[in-house]
Amino acid sequence: MLDLFADAEPWQEPAGAGAVILRRFAFNAAEQLIHDINDVASQSPFRQMVTPGGYTMSVAMTNCGLLGWTTNRQGYLYSPIDPQTNKPWPAMPQSFHDLCQRAATAAGYPDFQPDACLINRYAPGAKLSLHQDKDEPDLRAPIVSVSLGLPAIFSIWWPET
Repeated sequence: MLDLFADAEPWQEPAGAGAVILRRFAFNAAEQLIHDINDVASQSPFRQMVTPGGYTMSVAMTNCGLLGWTTNRQGYLYSPIDPQTNKPWPAMPQSFHDLCQRAATAAGYPDFQPDACLINRYAPGAKLSLHQDKDEPDLRAPIVSVSLGLPAIFSIWWPET
């Protein structure tokens, strides 16, 4: 497949108060990241979670790190245990940790220590609706989002909207 941007240099784009887009930031790590995603998924398989309202999400998800984001009929929560395997989530791969720290530093959060990683897998037609990430224990910590694979539209909304 022809990649029109294969030779493009990484660049940084402010996206609003507290948000920065780091284009192609993960490009050189992509192969290792995909390998590590497959390793995580072999321990805690991707699954389509059910929202508290009873709807099955179209996005397949898994987690790694000390905590994993999950849902149940009572709400959304971070849990140290994978409810599907009844085991702790797999350890966060070093490649994830290092990339997250480098990205957070580039975005102005030099002391950030990642402890949880939600991995979303989007099949054709899958989507994630607009939402606010308010379940995190520390809302001052950055959310580092990495996209691999097909291009996608990522919308950023602010509290006043």
